[in-house]
Amino acid sequence: MKPRSHMVTDGMERAPARGMLRAVGMTDEDWVKPQIGIASSWNEITPCNLSLDRLAKASKIGVTNAGGFPMMFGTISVSDGISMGHEGMHFSLVSREIIADSVETVMQAERFDGMVTFAGCDKSLPGMMMAAARLDVASVFLYAGSIMPGNVDGRDVTIIDAFEAVGACARGLISEAEVDKIERAICPGEGACGGMYTANTMATVGEAIGLSLPGSASPPSIDRRRDDYAIKSGEAVVELIRKGITARQIMTKKAFENAITAVMALGGSTNSVLHLLAIAHEADVDLTLEDFQRISAKTPLLADLKPFGRFVMTDLDKVGGIPVVLKALLDAGLLHGDCLTVTGK
Repeated sequence: MKPRSHMVTDGMERAPARGMLRAVGMTDEDWVKPQIGIASSWNEITPCNLSLDRLAKASKIGVTNAGGFPMMFGTISVSDGISMGHEGMHFSLVSREIIADSVETVMQAERFDGMVTFAGCDKSLPGMMMAAARLDVASVFLYAGSIMPGNVDGRDVTIIDAFEAVGACARGLISEAEVDKIERAICPGEGACGGMYTANTMATVGEAIGLSLPGSASPPSIDRRRDDYAIKSGEAVVELIRKGITARQIMTKKAFENAITAVMALGGSTNSVLHLLAIAHEADVDLTLEDFQRISAKTPLLADLKPFGRFVMTDLDKVGGIPVVLKALLDAGLLHGDCLTVTGK
């Protein structure tokens, strides 16, 4: 049950380390428990991440209930929506690598036995998944959740409507007052951009590849089902340790093919190509552009989601979320049904 943390807690020579761990709340009864890193990219600079502190703390309950000892730590995240259009965007993709590197650094230095990772912004989701693949420890990923759509004159609006409004105003098609009206409506609260943009696409990847609990990708950020998923994610990572299941046992070539299929079926972001290739590299899986072409050629488009369609992630959640999509693809013979997930099945 302690594949790594025994290096920190066991034996007379580890007295200094145990002394420091006592100061953060560990007791004699805790030395036998697996230590679980709770890695969160929570911050207050974008609505995408606002739920993560709440969810990370909830996952600690699950870890404790299952017999583990949770240890929470943070990493960075930047907002693509705020960073676009100026020098700041040069730092967006770099942040993915920093996230993966920083999670690896803490996990390796502290010898945690497993981890639950939390992310909400475009580059933080793949960054967490890269870290899981690189470390190859028991790992569960949970998404922050999607934002609810805003409303302007009876129609749903998302961040993409603001970008389009700027262009329309520049062409003289709408007034600045109309742009202002849209601006004030697009982000009614916490959560990641609502359409099938990069964050929701990579949340779909997390569920389809098996790193996230079934059904956890689609509930909106404000939905308290997320807190339940956080608790269950904490329980799940301890169970993975009991069963000896690590990230790379889940992140196989077949699992990556399932993830690509789900992305294609939902019309997901083309950024998924960039990110899945990077995650596969960390998992030592041979994934190429030809795999994307081969899978996309045989996968039907099942959803009518923004930015090209009418609906958002919360609408998909209302009809059953990602499990419904995966079931349809499995029934059509388009998924590998024998892949392992964080459920242990």
